[in-house]
Amino acid sequence: MNPWTLLTELEVEVQREELRPFAKAHLGAGLRRAGVTTEFTLAGAVACWRQHQPEHASPCLAMIWTNPTFSGTENLECLAELSGSKSLPMPFQFIASQPHMAAVYANPFLPGLAHATLLVHADADVETTLLPGLSHRQPWTHILLGEVWTPHPLQADPDRLQARWRLLERAVVASC
Repeated sequence: MNPWTLLTELEVEVQREELRPFAKAHLGAGLRRAGVTTEFTLAGAVACWRQHQPEHASPCLAMIWTNPTFSGTENLECLAELSGSKSLPMPFQFIASQPHMAAVYANPFLPGLAHATLLVHADADVETTLLPGLSHRQPWTHILLGEVWTPHPLQADPDRLQARWRLLERAVVASC
């Protein structure tokens, strides 16, 4: 039996030039020192969360997402800029390009956030294959489960960002 119930689902697709307005609409302002992947990941998660405000006063929320494209364009742009520079590189741009950074920024936007993680090289069907093991004996009442595809130079449209977010709620089992 699946202990999780789907509350809402959100699919997002934006072009790179549309990211700032999308992020501003859901986060209120741009994130300081955040890369494209971080802003897109967090804005999508927050948009899904707000689409269905859970009734619990203080949920115990987990945010789990995959990023199979792993920010290829951001990393390449960063490395190209660093290799063309005659001065010592500052690590901020490279750090900002890492897809797991959305976890660092998530807490103020997602009340009750207790856990946030990126699954790299994970099976596309995380809900069926990995979620039972990840959530076993965890106090989570809700999970934001996402699949985030960010720009990569090898995809057909290298400026397209896509995401699919699902908000799941733990089914309450009545005890006898």
